[in-house]
Amino acid sequence: MTTDDTQAPHANATTVRRFYELLHRKDIGAWGELWHEQGKIVVPYPPEGFASTIEGKAEIVAGFEGLFANFREFESELTAVYPAADSDAVCVEYRNRAVLTDGTEYTNDNIAVFRFEDGLISAYHDYFDPRRFQTVVDALPES
Repeated sequence: MTTDDTQAPHANATTVRRFYELLHRKDIGAWGELWHEQGKIVVPYPPEGFASTIEGKAEIVAGFEGLFANFREFESELTAVYPAADSDAVCVEYRNRAVLTDGTEYTNDNIAVFRFEDGLISAYHDYFDPRRFQTVVDALPES
């Protein structure tokens, strides 16, 4: 392992923590800078009306700008961060709490796997209860 390889798990875990900090602040512009141009979000169990993948930094940022326009408040509590020792992967456990603009509260417990390329997020696989997230999807304006 080179020096860069041994420092990558720590740097990637730091990026993951910043990912959630910026979401909490609803700073989608700065959050978007954490993404690789060819980044991809994968939602293996999407709720009805929600895509299973979002591909490309521009699409990801645009999607989250639209999503976060519907949150009056948003918090993610990281309960565990697991950087892989011999990989670029970081796995996290976290809890979401959001209040939608109409006052509806959304909560969910999630597990996510991050992958990195050139120090930027190249893939984000998010596992959550789609029945709970349906509340958020149903509140989104029709596109």
